[in-house]
Amino acid sequence: MNINPEFQSDSELNAETMMEMCISAIFEIALNPAIKKGEVSESDQELLAMIGMTVKGIAQKAKAYEELCNQSDKKNHFRN
Repeated sequence: MNINPEFQSDSELNAETMMEMCISAIFEIALNPAIKKGEVSESDQELLAMIGMTVKGIAQKAKAYEELCNQSDKKNHFRN
């Protein structure tokens, strides 16, 4: 049910895009200011980078799953 008749779905909004938007917001709001103030050590920065890469990998797999589900919704029996 679409309550807003002017609503337009964003076809580019997927798990990977949403993850990038979230990580970017976290970096701009919290991490970048703390790094500039010297409140985050170099080892913590490395750990945060590894966490970012892990979350990116999870988002890529989630996007692939979304695409797989979208193909199966079309009922074209792509797995046979």
